[in-house]
Amino acid sequence: MDDTLLKAPDPVSCSDLSERMSAHKVNAWFYEKQALHGISMKIYDKKVSAIIGPSGCGKSTFIRCLNRMHETVPGATMKGSIFLDGKDILSKKDVASLRRVVGMVFQKPTPFPTMTVYDNVAAGIKLFGRISEQKLDRVVEQSLRRAALWEEVKDLLDKPGMGLSGGQQQRLCIARALAIEPEVILLDEPCSALDPISTAKIEELIHELKRNYTIVIVTHNMQQAARVADYTGFFLLGEMIEFDVTSKIFTNPRDKRTEDYITGRFG
Repeated sequence: MDDTLLKAPDPVSCSDLSERMSAHKVNAWFYEKQALHGISMKIYDKKVSAIIGPSGCGKSTFIRCLNRMHETVPGATMKGSIFLDGKDILSKKDVASLRRVVGMVFQKPTPFPTMTVYDNVAAGIKLFGRISEQKLDRVVEQSLRRAALWEEVKDLLDKPGMGLSGGQQQRLCIARALAIEPEVILLDEPCSALDPISTAKIEELIHELKRNYTIVIVTHNMQQAARVADYTGFFLLGEMIEFDVTSKIFTNPRDKRTEDYITGRFG
């Protein structure tokens, strides 16, 4: 096994953990096809939880359930319970306010194509009410700094966001998500379209962000999960096979299917 798989962060003991979100028996469908089968999982505050598994196993479907993006797909339905700070988000009518708390960054960088770098970051803030120009300037700069992008774009704020490199565009999307002050950040394969240097910058950013945010990342890259995640869940055919401390998942999994996947026997 690759030595990089052994370099997972050391988590704190369970007694020191604070549960931020949890899923209980979550099932999801696309029309008649069931994509998730009774998923239950805890998501701990200011920790990184990774979801791994082969293509089509339900990883992205599950993460989209965590802020109810799954329901935006035609024919998509779900059942079960997902709790945020003890309250079931599936009973929440104000979905926009939920997505302000639980932000999301998608697989491919998605800057608004007609907007400048500045306006890309400011767009979400403006949706939630009026704000003075001076305060908006501060929030945009702070968000870009948190996304480790400010020094690269501070002289390009009036240039199109689409003019940035792929890695910069993805960090711009992270800055846009941070600008509305979420508490949980969902990352759906954020590095799959990026080169190794950009991927390393995103991983460094994840380490920084977990000081203040709870993070869930879907990744097809097991080495990446080992590098950035405190906890890892293995999905297979829409089921959660195993969820544990990342180092244990990669060195001493309980289930043979997990071992077969991380050792490359399938997937």
